[in-house]
Amino acid sequence: MSQADHIPAWAASPEEFEATLEVLVSTAQENGVELNRSWTFRHSESERDDVMVEITSLASQPELADATPDQPTVPDGTTVTDFKTALGELLTKGQDAGMTFDRSWTFRDTNPDSDDVMVEVSRLAKQRQ
Repeated sequence: MSQADHIPAWAASPEEFEATLEVLVSTAQENGVELNRSWTFRHSESERDDVMVEITSLASQPELADATPDQPTVPDGTTVTDFKTALGELLTKGQDAGMTFDRSWTFRDTNPDSDDVMVEVSRLAKQRQ
């Protein structure tokens, strides 16, 4: 069983989605996962949007940081594959809960040794087969 199987992905509300996304990103950072990149998630089901997620590290601004959320917990040792799997599950649960994307979030970290992060989620046109 992979680490991703243990990563909870709540998405009952936009606030819970955002908190889960923040914890997922911060845990990936703590485990050395390179986040300056993008991922595309394609779904064969027509009721789910295909989305692209782009994550960019920003210069740290600790004076603007929110407190680090204390849940959900994510195990140490998260890999790029675990992160992508958990991110895909979170996006799917978010869409199932009625969330729409084409927006971004900025997560400020109070740790001066850690960069702040911006996460953008964009809806994509469905691929024609």
